[in-house]
Amino acid sequence: MADRLIRHRLGLMVFFLVVTAFLGYQASMQRMDPGFTKSIPLSHSYMKTYGEYTEAFGGANVIIVALMQKEGNIFNVDFFKALEKATQDVLFINGADRASVTSLFTPNVDFVLVDEEGFVGHRVVDADFRPTAENIEKVHGNLLVSQHVGRLVSHDFRGALIHARLVDKDPATGEVLDYTRVADTLEQIRSRYSNDQIDVHVIGFAKFIDDIIEGALGVIMFFVITLAVTFVLLIFFAGSWKLAVAAMVVSLVAVVWQLGLVHLLGYGIDPLSILVPFLVLAIGVSHAVQMTNAWRLGIVAGMDGPTAAKDAFNKLFIPGATALISDAVGFAVIMIIDIDIIRELGITASIGVAVMLLTNKFMLPIILSYLRFNEAEQARAKRSAEGADHPIWNYMARATRPGPAAAIIVISLVLVGFGASRTSHLIVGDSEAGAPELWPAARYNQDIDVIVDNFSIGIDELTVIAESPRDGCTTYGVMETVARFVWVMRNVEGVQSVTTLSSVMKDRNVGNNEGHLKFYGLPRASYGLGSAMRNIELNQQLFNDSCEAMPVRIFLKDHKAQTLARVVKAVKEFKVPTEGDGAEVRLRLASGPSGVMAATNEAVRSSVLTMDVILFVAIFLCCFFTFFSWRAALCVMLPLLGVSIFANAVMVFLNIGLKVSTLPVLALGVGVGVDYGIYLAARAFFHMREGVDIETAFQKSYREVGTAVMFTAVTMSFGVALWYFSALKFQSDMGVLLAYMFFVNMLGAMVLMPAITRFLIGRGGADSIPPARSAG
Repeated sequence: MADRLIRHRLGLMVFFLVVTAFLGYQASMQRMDPGFTKSIPLSHSYMKTYGEYTEAFGGANVIIVALMQKEGNIFNVDFFKALEKATQDVLFINGADRASVTSLFTPNVDFVLVDEEGFVGHRVVDADFRPTAENIEKVHGNLLVSQHVGRLVSHDFRGALIHARLVDKDPATGEVLDYTRVADTLEQIRSRYSNDQIDVHVIGFAKFIDDIIEGALGVIMFFVITLAVTFVLLIFFAGSWKLAVAAMVVSLVAVVWQLGLVHLLGYGIDPLSILVPFLVLAIGVSHAVQMTNAWRLGIVAGMDGPTAAKDAFNKLFIPGATALISDAVGFAVIMIIDIDIIRELGITASIGVAVMLLTNKFMLPIILSYLRFNEAEQARAKRSAEGADHPIWNYMARATRPGPAAAIIVISLVLVGFGASRTSHLIVGDSEAGAPELWPAARYNQDIDVIVDNFSIGIDELTVIAESPRDGCTTYGVMETVARFVWVMRNVEGVQSVTTLSSVMKDRNVGNNEGHLKFYGLPRASYGLGSAMRNIELNQQLFNDSCEAMPVRIFLKDHKAQTLARVVKAVKEFKVPTEGDGAEVRLRLASGPSGVMAATNEAVRSSVLTMDVILFVAIFLCCFFTFFSWRAALCVMLPLLGVSIFANAVMVFLNIGLKVSTLPVLALGVGVGVDYGIYLAARAFFHMREGVDIETAFQKSYREVGTAVMFTAVTMSFGVALWYFSALKFQSDMGVLLAYMFFVNMLGAMVLMPAITRFLIGRGGADSIPPARSAG
């Protein structure tokens, strides 16, 4: 294969350039592609409830705009003018469901009084309202007898909310909602009404994802820094700028091919997976370093360019291809999680690694075959190659001796055991309040804090649907069960408030009985319940048109994993009566933003073990079919398994939750880490097959590929470690985790794998040494 590759190198190089130009054009059209439903596990039972009742009770994609008076209260002319105009602006946001917009100035905000003639309903703010002192004072009085204090106005009357739901498609154009455009409009509202007297705070998925996009684009700076640092280190390592350019070019070509193919398949780049192209670049550099290093050693040995390229191809194609296939498997396995954003990440990463089989294993040898070293470069390459023959490799090879090998394995087992013991402390979901993808000091999180501190509702809403037979709203047993459920949920730690039809009916029953508080309860007769429902319209979203479903809206203080788990557990443990009308009530989780988060957390938790099992089985099979030895496969896989288990302790220590944005990190880290073990094992097993002892085999292997392995691990770890300084906390967390995975996996391959090899292969005789293989 190597002979044919070099023989037809000109034609193949032209083909690669044409493909690069075409896919480069496709990549230039790539765009950010955020989406609310992409982060939802649509097959989860909670999300089936969500989908079934979204049209009747609204979805979870909400925005909240809060106007807060800096001094005094909201009852002044300037504040009411600002609130009215801001409400109109929110009404006309592209993608806003106008029927869902709720503010003091919308007709769906009313109150009910009882006088001598019965119930009297009014809007809190009259339709012909004019901002005069007299009218504002009237609104003040209306609020005091309404149920909107704490919900639409703050408890201390220093702020007011505008609440709206977004639809997935722009109702005006029918196109997928442009979240960047929505966020720009929200920022215009913020700047328009913020002044010396009023602060404006904005939260919701549209604003959140726009902040993520803005922060993610900042990664480009780290990308450029990483490129520059890697290029300089490559020159130092390879002793030639030509080899450094070749390695960087094919790595960048792989990224271009990836982005172009992803665009052709109809996928965009989600802001939460923008790091994937940078990972592909890092993996490309890792493999390119191995190939350029092998070519350089061939040149130092006296070969010409084409011959050295063929020799490098023969030595590295099979282990390199196995490593890349293992990488692709590591990325692809995360697609078992039924969340579109994770599946897209798996597809994107797998494509990026797959194209490296062409760019790094075929295109790079062709480029190397055209390179020539002058005398000065030849001398530098020789000195660099001689530098690889360092005494440290002799010391490291002693790890294969029985005593040191046993000590290394025991220490490793202790660390793995500690990591396993911390698994139970690993949080599945958000470990912090607010948006943990952003830093606590981020403006979005500051806005969340203001709204949560001043209002009884916020964006953390978990909605339970109470289902019953038709006309359940006028059946006492049904409504009594719902009311008892509301009382239980109000007493769960982490719950701020609960709203549902039964609470409103109790208030109306008091009104039906001349305001006597002793009647604060549910009438037992159906006509009494019907009377308590008087003037409650469908647009208030307290029940559906057949009265077979009633949403119970539970507003939480935060959406931490512990809070969600506690509330969901309370819902599941609530005892519905076993007989009577109440027995026909069915409580279905869940809708609302926090319902979506709870479903996502459960989807992640249920998939982690399956994903890990499939990942390591797949890697084991890849290694087995490379070396045709189960012992050899275990030698490569076991260090990866240990590093992955200990990563749990690292996540607990760093207070990083296991969620959509961090779950792929472990799979990515394992997929990349397997490269080190395969390259080193391939050379060691080759030398062992030649008849040398295990210590000598690893001495030679360290000299041949050890420097390249350590260089790529340090370079990749340094590159992703720079993400620690990102404006996005989740990128910072991913950078720390990936730096750990890359570097510690290298230590596992360089130190632990030889020790394991001593006991699995070193004493097994010639039959247990896998055969040497070549690409021929």
